[in-house]
Amino acid sequence: MPLERRPIRSDKANPPVASYSQGYQVGPYVFVSGQMPVDPATGQLAAGGTPEHTRQSLKNVFGVLEAAGCTYEHVAQATVYMKKLDEIDEMDRVWQEFFPDPDNYCSRAVIGINELVVGACVEIQCIAIKD
Repeated sequence: MPLERRPIRSDKANPPVASYSQGYQVGPYVFVSGQMPVDPATGQLAAGGTPEHTRQSLKNVFGVLEAAGCTYEHVAQATVYMKKLDEIDEMDRVWQEFFPDPDNYCSRAVIGINELVVGACVEIQCIAIKD
């Protein structure tokens, strides 16, 4: 029997800037596309640097997760793209606001990158597994 597939859409995340869905569910797996630090209410890039961009990107990630019926506890893997790897501690402090339980941290990769869309400092994508 084929797995159910559906795009995930949320008003609590910035709309796609190209040809992709904010998220996509295949069976129990929820794939959240890279979320930029754009406020969905204003369409504007979050003011500030790495901490503020991390916070808004995670708010957007969580908007998509919520639309799929997931929470941080469902996240199995995340990838963070950063322009300034020397600010990883700042990113991680904000990360812990959204992932507060050390016994339930997901796996995570942090990748340094030269440039991101819309002038962002941070972009975050993840994979969740819905129970």
